[in-house]
Amino acid sequence: MLRPVNDVIRSVTYNPRLVSLARGLHVAGVLKRCEYRLRGPSDGLIRHVIGGVQVVFAAPDATEFRILDCCYGDELDFVEALAKRLRHGGVCYDIGSNVGQFLIPLAKIVGEGGRVVGFEPHPENHQRLMKNLALNHLTNAEVFQLALGDHGGEVQIYGAGGIATIVPRAAHQKYSLPAAVIAMICGDDLRRIAGLPVPQAVKVDVEGAEFGVLSGLKETLSNPLCDLLCLEMHPRFIPAEVSPEMVLSLVRSLGFNRTQSRPRGGEIHLIAEKVGA
Repeated sequence: MLRPVNDVIRSVTYNPRLVSLARGLHVAGVLKRCEYRLRGPSDGLIRHVIGGVQVVFAAPDATEFRILDCCYGDELDFVEALAKRLRHGGVCYDIGSNVGQFLIPLAKIVGEGGRVVGFEPHPENHQRLMKNLALNHLTNAEVFQLALGDHGGEVQIYGAGGIATIVPRAAHQKYSLPAAVIAMICGDDLRRIAGLPVPQAVKVDVEGAEFGVLSGLKETLSNPLCDLLCLEMHPRFIPAEVSPEMVLSLVRSLGFNRTQSRPRGGEIHLIAEKVGA
């Protein structure tokens, strides 16, 4: 039986050897643009069904299409854990919201009686996120254009094309030139200032800044109401003075006594729960 043309094109453009060759020949951008012309949505929108709810994202160009086309492929463990924990009326923090890949389905899962609080400091990502919120007609999500950390002040954020970090080490290894100077605040301080509710679940994906985020959110994460943490660790990008073991030790010190982890490329997916507390 012949495979659909769309599947054939996708398998070719996602072939690791072809991608590596294209990068070596400096034609990766051309390959992505060709894929977008052949596979991209005619209306510029990508639709997914995630956690039992339908979501829609704007994909106006090849880069955005590529990010969103495969964004759930190997992150379904987080989606399933969060969807299982959050019911109608639940509260969740999405730290490192990017363009809303998690925030939007979570907001639909918790419904109008619930609340999702997102944090996305990168200016371009924040703009795309707000557009996607409007596309999905969501009114129960609040987004802060702030970075969370273990102190307040201003920091440089690096990156473009959907991926960003405040960790210089990560920027030097993978990402691009500085994008902007942004505000940073401790999560616990912001929760008190803004009157935010304690979440039942927290998802963190901050490209190497996870230890600082968790350190500034200790009071919130230690609260018994908060019993699920989905954390993507980036061992290659964390500051030199931090280790994955330190991150895991901090998570356990906050009361998360059951942890599951699995490798995801160069990252580690950690699902931490409070059991029997």
